[in-house]
Amino acid sequence: METATQMGRPKTTGDQKLHDSALYQLLMDKLPSEFIKYDKIDTQRLSAATGNARYTIYCWLNERRTLSKRAIQSLLEISRETDDPEKKGALTKEDLIPFALGF
Repeated sequence: METATQMGRPKTTGDQKLHDSALYQLLMDKLPSEFIKYDKIDTQRLSAATGNARYTIYCWLNERRTLSKRAIQSLLEISRETDDPEKKGALTKEDLIPFALGF
């Protein structure tokens, strides 16, 4: 059973902040603008779009959990939906390989 301290956004460890991670920066560059809110990734929206718990999203962004095949597929799918000229192109499998299970 989860306690109140286990729910929601996990604490960062050390000096690394959520928005300093390589995956966070990659997603900021390539996700459609609908997933960015106040110049930050909207974890609630990303959670709903990928079918993962917000806690899981925070773990990905803190690079404490690698991406599963399902996670990579869902990120690739939502990335393709962008028509935002500010973005540097959709995510590719090659972008996400460093964050994948078994890499």
